[in-house]
Amino acid sequence: MFGFLITLAAGAATPMIVDPLARRVAKAMGQHVEVQENEVPALAFMIAMIIAGVACSVFDAGSPLGLAVGGTLGYFGARLLRWGQRSIDNKRG
Repeated sequence: MFGFLITLAAGAATPMIVDPLARRVAKAMGQHVEVQENEVPALAFMIAMIIAGVACSVFDAGSPLGLAVGGTLGYFGARLLRWGQRSIDNKRG
């Protein structure tokens, strides 16, 4: 469960690390690997999941499925909540 929470937080933090971290990594990789602008958010997600994976390994927490689900829910969590709120509002009004 702790691993799930770690990756949930990492998934939610992904948009916050796009500019300060992922763009720098993409620029550093630019000499050897071409990274398109639309690939930078995916790179940020991969970086966040690698950091979360290391944290889970240090704490000996989580299963691979829990980590994948936690990261995905964390990344798409705000969008899923907005979708749920709109669905409830549409049923009410």
